[in-house]
Amino acid sequence: MQKHALSLSGLFAATVGLLCSVAVPAAAQSSLDKIKADGVIQMGVALEPPYSVLNPDGTLTGADPDVLRAVFSELGAVELKANVVDWGALIPGLLANRFDAVATGLFIRAERCEAVLFSQPVLCSSEAFIVAEGNPKGIMTYADLVASDAMFSSVAGAEERRALDLGMPAERIMVVPDVSGAVDLLTSGRVDIIGFPDVTLIEVMKRLPEDQFDLLTAVEGEPIQCSAAAFSKNNTELRDFFDAGLIKLQESGKFAEILTAYGFDPEVTSKIDRTTLCGAEN
Repeated sequence: MQKHALSLSGLFAATVGLLCSVAVPAAAQSSLDKIKADGVIQMGVALEPPYSVLNPDGTLTGADPDVLRAVFSELGAVELKANVVDWGALIPGLLANRFDAVATGLFIRAERCEAVLFSQPVLCSSEAFIVAEGNPKGIMTYADLVASDAMFSSVAGAEERRALDLGMPAERIMVVPDVSGAVDLLTSGRVDIIGFPDVTLIEVMKRLPEDQFDLLTAVEGEPIQCSAAAFSKNNTELRDFFDAGLIKLQESGKFAEILTAYGFDPEVTSKIDRTTLCGAEN
């Protein structure tokens, strides 16, 4: 009997020893740890100066990437790798984990807040149009645009959505992947008007003949809009890291320095928050 008890005890000890010797899978590496280890952030980008600019040497600059780069510098030397896509592919790419973040002038909107996590606002601007010199169709607002016979161009999901919501027929809207495509349509006479954030079109006007086109800023009836860095819904740690770093950047004065260099007003950003723009916690 004692021998039997000893045998059971030995079996139990052996079993425990075997279990203890089995390798326990390591915890999955977080996105933040992976970025730190690899020294690379995979960025989803739709080019729209001054929000985001891809230089000839492949480096990514612009107000949004420069802010993100400054925040993540806390991790050491981190490279921003630009994955350039059309506007409509930014959020799908984020959801498919092709990017760690999107920071390229993506506005915080309630429907987008349901799909992704946004940081606190980074860049705020008002709406603007570029029209032919003298504004021959007399378009001053989106309501005027819809009521006219003008052909309009913008990117998918932004100003395009505003025009559609007001009743503009889809066949009068030419959707483009970026602002350069809209400018090409405007200068070739295929559209009468293009709509983008004011800072974007201020940059565009620097390259257009002043005697052929007019810039209309602060379009009446349109709210201030703010862009932010976006992350996938399962990446709260990365978003929270960015938010904390953004506060530090603002307190240091570096945030204002970056924004003013690209024509943005940092004071506007300080007066609005993510919850207000999302309409709920995000």
